[in-house]
Amino acid sequence: MIQHSGITKPALQPDDVAMLTAVLREWCREKSYSMAGPEAQHVARELVSWFECGIREKRRLSGLVRHMHLDLENPPIAADAPL
Repeated sequence: MIQHSGITKPALQPDDVAMLTAVLREWCREKSYSMAGPEAQHVARELVSWFECGIREKRRLSGLVRHMHLDLENPPIAADAPL
């Protein structure tokens, strides 16, 4: 188990990592992105976050990434960010 900031999360098991990697690899193939690129890194973080929040089915995770909008060149600006 990993503990960070008082939150305890179960460690990802090898089968979990394999499934998340398969979802990411399929998304990268469909979008023609490199698995090593910033887009894939962003989606990988989102996949792990969703998985840790309880979304564990490959079909549901695949659906979520397909409908995710990526705009890495123009990220949203926080309301309190200095201009």
